[in-house]
Amino acid sequence: MENVKSLAERYLGRKLRQSDGASLPALQRAEKRIGYAFPQAIRQYHALCGRNRKLNRIYNFVRTLSEIAIEDGHLTIMDENQGVVSWGIPLANITEADPIIWQRNNTPPIAWYSEEKTWSELLASMYAWYVEAGIWKQPEQIAARGRAKNAARER
Repeated sequence: MENVKSLAERYLGRKLRQSDGASLPALQRAEKRIGYAFPQAIRQYHALCGRNRKLNRIYNFVRTLSEIAIEDGHLTIMDENQGVVSWGIPLANITEADPIIWQRNNTPPIAWYSEEKTWSELLASMYAWYVEAGIWKQPEQIAARGRAKNAARER
């Protein structure tokens, strides 16, 4: 499984910057506010790239540290772009390093369902789907499109 740092850098087409991630004090304030320590994978994600809007708002919305909340007995960490579903971790599993993510249907009947993927696996599959669906343009796709436009202008 690709780690968060290499996954984020591959999709961004550049090295992560300190400004992409949340500071340790910001993480600690968020954990204090909700009353739980984040699972290691969630903490690592936010420390590395939790402030990068391109990664966190392209389609599904990874919640900012101030938006993460306890809802229906789950640490809710992400929402679908229209709010139809949300993703979270059951509080019973919050101490796991990379817990299985659950999806909540936000329209009646409201219910939670296991994604049967850890946070790391869900991120990898979500970003791959963004590319497959044409939502996310890979750096090489953007460069190729630029070369094609330049070649067309030269004709």
